Amino acid sequence: MKSGVGRFIKETLKVLAVLLLCGLFGVYLQVGIRNSRPEDFADEYFSYYVTNNYEKMYEMLEVKESNLINYDTFELKAAGDRIYSSINGYELSKPVKEGRYITYVITYFTGEEKTENHFTVTLRKQKKKYLLFFPVWKISAKGMYVNDYTIKVPKGAEISMDSIDISGYKKNPENDKDVYVIDKMFAGDHLISVTNDGIIYSKSQYVNEDDSLIEIGDDDFELMPNEKSKVFGLAADELKNVYTYVMDSTKTEDDFKKTFANTAEAQAKASEVYNYMSSAIQQEDGASLRVINMGVLTPSLQAYNVDSVTVKVEYDYNFVAVTGTSMLSGIIEEYTGNGISSALIIMNKINGEWQVVNINMNCIDYSKQDAS
Repeated sequence: MKSGVGRFIKETLKVLAVLLLCGLFGVYLQVGIRNSRPEDFADEYFSYYVTNNYEKMYEMLEVKESNLINYDTFELKAAGDRIYSSINGYELSKPVKEGRYITYVITYFTGEEKTENHFTVTLRKQKKKYLLFFPVWKISAKGMYVNDYTIKVPKGAEISMDSIDISGYKKNPENDKDVYVIDKMFAGDHLISVTNDGIIYSKSQYVNEDDSLIEIGDDDFELMPNEKSKVFGLAADELKNVYTYVMDSTKTEDDFKKTFANTAEAQAKASEVYNYMSSAIQQEDGASLRVINMGVLTPSLQAYNVDSVTVKVEYDYNFVAVTGTSMLSGIIEEYTGNGISSALIIMNKINGEWQVVNINMNCIDYSKQDAS
């Protein structure tokens, strides 16, 4: 009787083991197939594109990194290609196979008008396998690159692209030009910055073709005389405005903000400048700057592109100030002094007019000077 029960239990356990193995194998197949289907991989990549999840997009990419091919430069490209409208549905095309590559064209619709747009995704089958047998896919970046991009700049100038030093791409000079050839980089918008004789010239350039060329000459580092006169005059006036509006009790922070461009960012910068200068000019212990007389104001161009300019204004001054109250005597003393200082005035061209968007400056040093 016991031996019969034992055989029954053994047979039952065998059946359960077989069923368990079959179940595990079924799960194995299901997971493997689900994670190796190219259409699902393409769909997932597109979902990250739509939601601006650049980190996940980059993880799915097949790339050989360099100083110009990395996550940071990919993020710049992806952000430039982002979708700004709401999506009202999409569909994948039938796959086009070519060797180890599969390409899908995703048709998606945006806005209330359901405007038709297209997004191409090319996948490349990898040599390694998922769960030993199933194919692994990566998004091919081949179509995202441009090759042999040439930049010519004045000889001796310093150059960067997207804030990355590209001096390592320098080739033999041509006449009065230094030549840089970038063998591979992401297509899209790039900010080229060139420093020549202390002046920074920046230019945004959209690059989407191989063997493209941009040439930056000496003339690019200079404003036209009438434009230079405008920005120099505006910079000098704005420097004076800082002290005038902060030191005049009849004027307010809102009055000062009107001298800046009427954008949210510029208005916030105006408040920062006003509050900093207010606390510096009227200190908590009672020390304060009472009068400032500016002498010669000398503006110079520091950085320039077609939409933005930075002007440095150097100036000499004399002042009248008072000390704070002393813990011992409580006496406030008036004194005079002089010195030199400078400020950086940043302006953008908005609606065809140069307007102040930021000021980088310190309050003058009005501490009591040594009589000697």
